[in-house]
Amino acid sequence: MNSSDFEHIDPELIAQWLETTGHYKVLRRIGAVSDFNGQIDHPVKVLVVDTETTGLELTQSELIEVGAILVEVDRDSGQLGRVLGQFAGLEQPSKPIPAESTAIHGITDEMVKGQVFDEDAFKSLCKGVDLFVAHNAAFDRPFMQRRFPWLEPTVWACSFKELPWKQEGYSGQKLEYLLADCGYFHSAHRAVEDCNALLHVLSKPLKSSKNMPMSVLFESANAAMYQIAALKAPFEKKDLLRARGFRWNSEDRVWEFDAFGFSEGKEVIDWLKAEVYETSSKVMLGFRTRSGSDRYAGNDVRQQYKEV
Repeated sequence: MNSSDFEHIDPELIAQWLETTGHYKVLRRIGAVSDFNGQIDHPVKVLVVDTETTGLELTQSELIEVGAILVEVDRDSGQLGRVLGQFAGLEQPSKPIPAESTAIHGITDEMVKGQVFDEDAFKSLCKGVDLFVAHNAAFDRPFMQRRFPWLEPTVWACSFKELPWKQEGYSGQKLEYLLADCGYFHSAHRAVEDCNALLHVLSKPLKSSKNMPMSVLFESANAAMYQIAALKAPFEKKDLLRARGFRWNSEDRVWEFDAFGFSEGKEVIDWLKAEVYETSSKVMLGFRTRSGSDRYAGNDVRQQYKEV
């Protein structure tokens, strides 16, 4: 047999047949979509954003690519409807792009030479947006807000942190893993392509609960974000803390966790007392509270200390 034997066979039929055997999982390449065909009774505007930069450190790196796709979403169900527009732009930084950064995103100095973001076009796309979504909002938003200061009052949600991927049975939180779990793949890792990939993931119900991801993000975006610091946590508990989702703040030398809403915050505090401090008595923890447009903005919020 050669390829000509299959010229008149619909590849999708083959894919469906392979899946019915139970021995194969077929991944479909994502393409551009103009309408995700959700039922939209109470439309709101959501802008999915992704960035590429010259490095990871905000103070030493610059924004060189912005991708954004605007989509209508039903406020109550979280279903996705029409794609309303998109933005893709490059900008030349003040210094050459490090080779290690180019190796990640593929953007070269030649590609950005003489390029400047069309700020008017991007600002027009952002008009009337109810929620900005990024898969790593803590990284993307500070770079975006520094370049476009008028984004300061906007409200952001993070699809990486705020959706319960592990509890819902997904193989990982990275976009590639989520795509594969939803039956998709993509070969590009440029900003607007990653926005399209994330929208494909957000258009599918969560595996276990069957809730729409956007309905979960709408709810969490309205909740306060509590950054909980495990003060003086025993060194031998570091692996346990990391496994629970805490991250090490090397500047303050403390383990931190971002909890969304009062219920998750209480759950984390109870876990710390039982598993890390191994006590039923009160413990001293550090807290920073962010809500609304403060979330992921990267601005300094004074840490408070409380016995809980």
